[in-house]
Amino acid sequence: MSPESLIKFKFPAAPSEKTGWPWNNQYSQVKQDRLDANQLPRISIVTPSYNQADFLEETIRSVLLQDYPNLEYFIMDGGSTDGSLEIIKKYAPWLSNWESEKDKGQSQAINKGWRHCSGDIFCWLNSDDYLMPNTLFRVAEVFRSYPDAGFIHGKAEIIDYSDQRSGSYLGKEFDLAASLIQSKNPVAQPTTFISKNALLEVGMLDETLHMSMDWDLWIRLAANFPVHYVNETWAAFRVWSGTKSSNISEVSSPEHLKAVKKLFLNRKTRNLSLKYKLKALSANYARDAVYQYMRGQMGLFRRHMFLSLCLSPCLKERAGKSLIPVMLLGKQLTELLVGIKNKKNA
Repeated sequence: MSPESLIKFKFPAAPSEKTGWPWNNQYSQVKQDRLDANQLPRISIVTPSYNQADFLEETIRSVLLQDYPNLEYFIMDGGSTDGSLEIIKKYAPWLSNWESEKDKGQSQAINKGWRHCSGDIFCWLNSDDYLMPNTLFRVAEVFRSYPDAGFIHGKAEIIDYSDQRSGSYLGKEFDLAASLIQSKNPVAQPTTFISKNALLEVGMLDETLHMSMDWDLWIRLAANFPVHYVNETWAAFRVWSGTKSSNISEVSSPEHLKAVKKLFLNRKTRNLSLKYKLKALSANYARDAVYQYMRGQMGLFRRHMFLSLCLSPCLKERAGKSLIPVMLLGKQLTELLVGIKNKKNA
């Protein structure tokens, strides 16, 4: 939306105690001749939210004050009761649409918002994160240079509950094979912008995943399209006690295994050979075997470690190698033999 429109509707002033971006009313300072305004791609952003009144206004302002003229912005609220609706209504004239009703979780809310979108580039921005100034113009420029990219991404600075900047950053170049075998997600989600055409081909977020739905989407996109990383800070990523990613290690292993299984069964993966699919599946079975061992689920531990060995017997990156004797002999016998060995070496 143009500055003239914002002024006409009296864009809400920031609370008196708030300063700096995105609380000030200074629009992003960009050179309008960077791109012909008529050629700017439409960017569609969805913010899923539930009882995030402490942060939601900051998120909204960081999008609207981009001063990007070809923007769609949707807020999908899950039925908040904490004052979020009052914030949303305050900015409603500048939103493409919004709704507030109970949903089935973050993934479902994002997908529902995306189905309303008509843009060329899709993104979701969680309601405790925010965009840095000029990000959307840079996204448009990068996609112009890399039109075949499935998604592009940058860096996000980590902030805390009180907006204090840590000086640490998330976001590194995405290597599909390494990410699959290491079962790690180097992508800073709020900096990620997705080609609509690529999204239509691989499908939207998996609504059965609640912690790793972003990584699942990245690997599906990267298996079929180029990915481009930009070493620039495009967003702020908030880490606090209510952040899902602060507890991701508890459940990411089973979800990563599920995501890799889907990828393994998908025959339409232009950028991923069967060899790497086998290695990736083996690595993720081993990682989940360790997770199941720590939970005391010995049946699943043995099954998943056995499958890991069968899929790729010589995998160097296998997690839990020291637990292979436990799989073969059982925990008690392994501990007995280790004890005897230690006595002999004493």
